[in-house]
Amino acid sequence: MAPYVDIVSGTADISAIASATGQKDFTLAFVLADSSGSCTATWGGKTALDDSTVAASIAEITAAGGTPVVSTGGASGTYLETACTSADDLAAQYEAALDQAGSNFLDVDIEQTVTAATVVKALSTLQAARGTSITLTVPVGGTVLGLTDASIALLQAAEQADLEVTVNAMTMNFDGGTAGWGTAMTTAAEAVKDDVASVWTGKSDTEIYGMLGVTPMIGTNDSYATTTVADATTLLDWAEEKGLAFVRFWSVNRDNDGCPDGTVSATCSGIAQTDYAFTTLFATFTT
Repeated sequence: MAPYVDIVSGTADISAIASATGQKDFTLAFVLADSSGSCTATWGGKTALDDSTVAASIAEITAAGGTPVVSTGGASGTYLETACTSADDLAAQYEAALDQAGSNFLDVDIEQTVTAATVVKALSTLQAARGTSITLTVPVGGTVLGLTDASIALLQAAEQADLEVTVNAMTMNFDGGTAGWGTAMTTAAEAVKDDVASVWTGKSDTEIYGMLGVTPMIGTNDSYATTTVADATTLLDWAEEKGLAFVRFWSVNRDNDGCPDGTVSATCSGIAQTDYAFTTLFATFTT
């Protein structure tokens, strides 16, 4: 369990969250190319990797006994994976970000068009050099569709390169139908499981579930749905039953009661809740 935190916004007090919930590990979002679009890793496209404020937040994670996960990509901005046309250059930028965070855990969140071969070659170089644990975070198209064709192509490239990865399904922002959002998220995650099994054909169901993670957007989603604590509990219970590798959510910055009117905000969930309700719930996840 390592929820996402918008590390450059300054809207999440890591020490307070850790103290209140016992949560230690966090996924730092997002590393992007710099504002000029060059192949230079920055936090959020504008903040240097060695920024002192970001470093202080990372220090709070390690002081709590936690591990930071470095996440690249995301919903917007110029991707390193686009700006770095050379796989070697991309691998070097991944390594620079990991070194700055004191981490060997990399999450690559791909929601834009990238050249899969370049990304996979860079990740293979990184993993061979330092044994980096790598997660590929990919959008979910729906309860039936599962992963998009582009995401499946990325996974196929990873499998063909013998890259060891986990697959993080973004169970958010799709049409869940009428069954209820908690059920819709688990149904969509099952569709993702089937897609992953179609790529790694030699693995058992247990092994495939063990390669998967799920990440909902808590509270009011950008479109289609609202994730309540009850919906999150449904997804979490399913993840524990199936033996998933991990759970995350977007984001701890939003895990509060600051806008209970349905607003879509980066700093509050949009629903009535107690502060840190989702972090407290997800922190109980065990496999």
